Amino acid sequence: MLRILLVSDMHGDLTHLFSALDAEQPDLLICAGDWGDPKTIPREKYEQLLSMLPVFTVYGNHDDIDLLSQLRNADGTPVLLRNGEVVKSGGITLTGINGIWAKSKRKPFYVLDEEVHMAANMVASYGVDLHVLVTHACPIGIADMTPKGTHGGQRCFLEAFKLIRPKLYACGHLHLPQHRKLKDGTLVINIGYTNLGDYAVVAVGNNECVFEKIVVRSTLQ
Repeated sequence: MLRILLVSDMHGDLTHLFSALDAEQPDLLICAGDWGDPKTIPREKYEQLLSMLPVFTVYGNHDDIDLLSQLRNADGTPVLLRNGEVVKSGGITLTGINGIWAKSKRKPFYVLDEEVHMAANMVASYGVDLHVLVTHACPIGIADMTPKGTHGGQRCFLEAFKLIRPKLYACGHLHLPQHRKLKDGTLVINIGYTNLGDYAVVAVGNNECVFEKIVVRSTLQ
């Protein structure tokens, strides 16, 4: 089994991310986006992480997309998961859908319904047994509660989730840690706000995903 540390929404401060790495000693790091706006995190910090373990991420609405697209893991695999592409690392398969939902392409991190559907259909067409789906935005009705008590997810991500059928769906954006285990055993985890210390740990392998913990610190601040 591969132990995976899940983080999201650091917003320019990696202090708690490095603390979680020290505490958990994972095999792999997956981020659901919002590392920080351009120029808030130097390339050297990313390189430091990549020297420690493999890292995979999507981008959200607060990311240096150009820099993330340049980063590579030790084995040459891209750090940034591209929409509709499947990556294999340590025996598990991953895919991601980047950005936040919008009705236009006015900003580079906006993603449209049709783009989400296209990516999901592409992944489904490969016919692989997918372990992990990562998005910054959230599927409506599943782990999508906001701190105000409203739903913050979108239907297109729920439809993508149902089509791709991963063992684990990790997302962020809403700054409220929460998780659900569905009847078929699938885990859906909204990681929360790693800027204040939220993170999750799962073990993936042998066609299963085992929930270990979700650490919640943001609501205590």
